Amino acid sequence: MSAGPLDEMARRIGEIQPKLPAGTSLTIGLVALIAVAFPPTWMFVRYFTVMAHEGSHAVVGSLWGFKIKGVKLFWKDAAGGTEPDGEGNRVPPLLVGYFGPSLFGLAAAKLISIGHSIAVLWLTLVLLVVLLAMIKNVFGLLTILIAGVVVFDFAREGTVAHQTLAAYGIAWLLLLSGVRGVLRRWDGSGDADELASRTNIVPVTFSKIWLVGALFAVFLGARLLT
Repeated sequence: MSAGPLDEMARRIGEIQPKLPAGTSLTIGLVALIAVAFPPTWMFVRYFTVMAHEGSHAVVGSLWGFKIKGVKLFWKDAAGGTEPDGEGNRVPPLLVGYFGPSLFGLAAAKLISIGHSIAVLWLTLVLLVVLLAMIKNVFGLLTILIAGVVVFDFAREGTVAHQTLAAYGIAWLLLLSGVRGVLRRWDGSGDADELASRTNIVPVTFSKIWLVGALFAVFLGARLLT
């Protein structure tokens, strides 16, 4: 990419974009809620949620001192897996997974609230590239590439209005899918089962903790976005 486009990209990221009216933001949130709640659309949205889930495992695992051997995303049941290498306390990386979409959603909402909607798109793209470098299966590779192309198209070619709408959409989808992600694995979470084996705490306790955290994130995110 030449210096001209790079300069233009930096200029647009550094600009302050005004927040959308509360009614418009809530309308986007309603559309995101329908996408998360409606089975045909959730079939696609859930893969975006799994990316955030596994990405949070990988990020916290790396910060906790583990070498991440690889990440996989699976077509069947939109499952995923992050494989850390090394000895140590795996409770924090395991615990953060179901908080991942909510935390990324809150980060996006915060950037939007301070006028940096376009930065949400570029940050999302950077995180997708980092995750892509750790992916170890073909389906995961294709899924992240498709998501990356869509985000890049908005970030590079979209108008400021389109970029702002896309940033709000990403924030709302992450926040709301964080709740759906916890509920869909309420009684069958591998993370909860492994945490239970390491802490002697019954698995459903972790599901309750994740649900409270996801709902609180929606509350905080909604305030930031409106």
